[in-house]
Amino acid sequence: MSLLAFLSRQARWALPAGVFVGILFPRLAELLRPLLTPAVIGTLTGALLRLDWSRFADLGRRPLLPAALAIWQLLLSPLLVWFGSAAAGLPPDLRLVLLLQAAAPPIGSAAVFALILGLDGVLAALATVTSTLLLPLTLTPLVALLLPQAGLQVDLLPFFLRVTLLVGVPFLLAAALRRLIGLERLRRGDALLGGTNVLLLVVFAIAVMDGVTERLFHEPALIGTLFLVACVAAVLLHLSAYLLFRRAGTKFAYTAAVLSGNRNMGLMLVITAGTAGEVFSLYVGLAQIPMYFAPLLLTPLLKLSRA
Repeated sequence: MSLLAFLSRQARWALPAGVFVGILFPRLAELLRPLLTPAVIGTLTGALLRLDWSRFADLGRRPLLPAALAIWQLLLSPLLVWFGSAAAGLPPDLRLVLLLQAAAPPIGSAAVFALILGLDGVLAALATVTSTLLLPLTLTPLVALLLPQAGLQVDLLPFFLRVTLLVGVPFLLAAALRRLIGLERLRRGDALLGGTNVLLLVVFAIAVMDGVTERLFHEPALIGTLFLVACVAAVLLHLSAYLLFRRAGTKFAYTAAVLSGNRNMGLMLVITAGTAGEVFSLYVGLAQIPMYFAPLLLTPLLKLSRA
């Protein structure tokens, strides 16, 4: 329990460390690869256990800002990225990678990131679930409109079933555990829950780096280019959402930035079923690095904004 409490306190440093462990110990990354899906489900479940569920209803009665977040996540940002990358003269494979990143919903652990930073975890959880469920309705026309020659395929029925599993199971588990354990005991064990969330995120970070180390040795220029693109994309996605929503207040703007800058690339990898190419598969792993550094780098900016 003391280790979990320590992880909860040091979450900003533990997350980047997990990424580098995955790179430095590729065998460990390979061994943990089967835990990717349980880690995703466990992370969202743990975040839901730490939230005040009564605020879901409050946000539902004021849907304008959450709706604006979803429109930005799923429609406006991919369109801006697609046409912006064309204006910048990027090659087609990088434009495809960036479009898929910008069209993705927030990562399942976005609520955990928000809680680590002291932001609105309930808004982050609601926006994550809403955007994920709407994804088939937005991704399909985007692919049909923008990528007619790319060969991308989205099989909607299996995707809906997978999304239902990844989103519905954490809510069911959290509801059952809240009833079984009780809200008061959960509040007293918040540090333990926070440490468990961080541990699951570290497991995910290590596992998703499987295969990256080998390609780093064989094709360092390619890996370096993709890493640079991932860093620039993360910064621009964070910054654009912050600027777009800053009039809604500091807390909302930073929550929007976390949601925008940290996208569920793993989900996009699954639903495109390999049709997006090998470059995209590598990019998904490398994109986790700037994501996992986000809480650490945003902390001083938040302190300045609140000063």
